[in-house]
Amino acid sequence: MISKSTKSNLDSKLFWPAIIFTFLILGFAVFLPEKTLQVASAGQKWVTYDMGWLVQMGALGAFLFLLWLALGKYGNVKLGDKGDKPEFSNATYAFLMFTAGVGASLIYWAMGEPMYYLQAPPMFAKAGSVEATQWLTTYAIYHWGPIAWAIYCLPAVPFAYYLHKRKNRNLRLSALCSEVIGEKNVNSWIGYTINIIAIFGTLGAFSTSMGFTVDLLGAGINKIFGISNNIYLQVGIVLAFVFFYSFVMLAGMKKGVAKLSNICVYTALALGGFVLLVGPTRFIVSYFVDSLGVLSTNFFRMSLWSDPVQKSGFPQSWTMYYWAWYFAYLVMMGLFLARISKGRTIKQLILTCITSGAAGCAFFIAIFGGYAVNGQLTGELPIIEWMNTMGASSAIIEMISSLPLGPIILVIFLIVEFFLMSTTMTSATVAVSMMTTKELDADAEPNVKVRMAWTVGVAAVSMAAFFMGGSINTIKSMCVLVGFPMIILYIIMSVCLIKWLKQDYPHLNNTEI
Repeated sequence: MISKSTKSNLDSKLFWPAIIFTFLILGFAVFLPEKTLQVASAGQKWVTYDMGWLVQMGALGAFLFLLWLALGKYGNVKLGDKGDKPEFSNATYAFLMFTAGVGASLIYWAMGEPMYYLQAPPMFAKAGSVEATQWLTTYAIYHWGPIAWAIYCLPAVPFAYYLHKRKNRNLRLSALCSEVIGEKNVNSWIGYTINIIAIFGTLGAFSTSMGFTVDLLGAGINKIFGISNNIYLQVGIVLAFVFFYSFVMLAGMKKGVAKLSNICVYTALALGGFVLLVGPTRFIVSYFVDSLGVLSTNFFRMSLWSDPVQKSGFPQSWTMYYWAWYFAYLVMMGLFLARISKGRTIKQLILTCITSGAAGCAFFIAIFGGYAVNGQLTGELPIIEWMNTMGASSAIIEMISSLPLGPIILVIFLIVEFFLMSTTMTSATVAVSMMTTKELDADAEPNVKVRMAWTVGVAAVSMAAFFMGGSINTIKSMCVLVGFPMIILYIIMSVCLIKWLKQDYPHLNNTEI
């Protein structure tokens, strides 16, 4: 699987334990499904119900910390030398961030989330009531909004500073945390535990995101060609992702990944614009503005709502679940965003990530979510009935097919979803490749063969998850469970960053650097 030349730069002491640990978890889920699911579900419940308050505080704290960092005296610190120029244009930089963070799940949940909320609404509203309708896209925009992107962004700042400013070419997470855990623990069992769990979080979270996407693409192919959406089709789709990613990777970051991100975003924007024009335009725009109003007046209430009295379970099942899930992406988002941020300032990294990510998500949720809500409320599209009888993926395919020029729009939609997931696969593979490379080159590019090794590894994990069938819920629960200790690592990374900044800029005032 790994050639001799690859071994020279591949950190095999981290690569193999991470792969083996991940497959052990998958193996337990396959051969002891009920027991493993029971343990994983109990762990998820403990994270979201017993420790949910800490998850909420950690997420909101990440957002507030980044605002302080971006707007404070360290905001103008450059991630690199004085002469370093940004590698990508401002638009491409934002597009790379956006496509890395959303994958193909955004449009899936933009249409699906409001329907779930209508049946089990938050904030004490009754199911199907007028009061419930004000929260449908509001909560979806919130869950994909500034706090979500702050969780993605925070680890990128210390990673970028460590890589571009301090010129460290080994990006083990344990090495980055050495200021707190101590140099002696970087390569000890403590360091390996930190690194392996962090990589597992990325692999597990990515594999379940891949599961959503492949099921959606399979439903679309079934709709167009009548091919059964079974395990063989799904494995074939995963292999298509691998082959396509291989070509993108060989083209490089600028010619391959950056161009793919640009194509993804422009095509998705065109698709969203089409839905806005041919759909219920007035309702979509009005509903979006109303949702922004509800969100702005309830932002902190939503951020800290745990419902301890009525115990509806909504914040635990949705908000706390989402935050823990995002925390699990520490390695993937942190390292990928760090890789593309050379020559940027801390302020540019933070504000670009939070604003472009949140605004892009709000755009698609407003349009596709608004279209779904209007269809359900007017009775034109029996979406909830479709979801209950055919499943969420097939229901979304039916919604897209209901648009004017439905067959053509469905093909475009599936292509966009494929491209979006490909960019997320790129982000995941590049990130874990960077972390398991002994010494990165001057451009922080992992060796091509190391990336190919991880491409095979990521694909194998994804396909193993499909063969598990219903046990995919076990991996979802495990990712949430793994996301919880990431909060501690977020704190450690933040402390290390502040220590570095104070060491490197001891007399810094509020003037520009």
